[in-house]
Amino acid sequence: MGLPLLLLGGCAAVVLVLADAGQRAVVTEADPPAQVVPSRQPESNAVPSAEPTEDPESAAEAQPSTAAVGGALTLAGIDPGLKMTVTLTKVVNPATPGQYSKPKTGNKLVAIELTLANSGQAVYDDAPTNGATLIDGEGQQFRPTYSDVGEGQAFGGTSTINMGDSRKGVIVFEVPESAQPAKFQFALNSGFADQKGEWALS
Repeated sequence: MGLPLLLLGGCAAVVLVLADAGQRAVVTEADPPAQVVPSRQPESNAVPSAEPTEDPESAAEAQPSTAAVGGALTLAGIDPGLKMTVTLTKVVNPATPGQYSKPKTGNKLVAIELTLANSGQAVYDDAPTNGATLIDGEGQQFRPTYSDVGEGQAFGGTSTINMGDSRKGVIVFEVPESAQPAKFQFALNSGFADQKGEWALS
């Protein structure tokens, strides 16, 4: 009686396996007690996900934003909530030196006029000249000078701009007389912010 029962039990196991949602089964032991081990779930047709990629928004922030003279760019700072809308309103080339701002022989002054408007949720407290760079047509770059010019008021050191407020001023560069300004770059946090604005000057 024991053998038929075992056979009957084995048949029942086979029936159960065949009726189990169409899954395959592998019998790992034939001697009593019979054990049935389900196979893995059917392979999914889903395409494996690709390697994690850089956040497009973060990548965009790291790339220079571009505009022309008269254009405005909204730049983000390192500090959360710090955002400034920067408008390059005019370029003066050459600019008229102030009484005590004579450039060296063979050089001239170039003035870039900016309007800085606080469009974020944090107070802007920085020296605008620290984040400015002028690039000429040959790819040479120049840092600002603290010279005064007749075509506008310099920012003059640190500017504190509250939310919703704005400031206008010029940033002055001393360059060779033959240099032709081609680009102006500007970034918050004295130039250390990841996002840099760039204006084409010609």
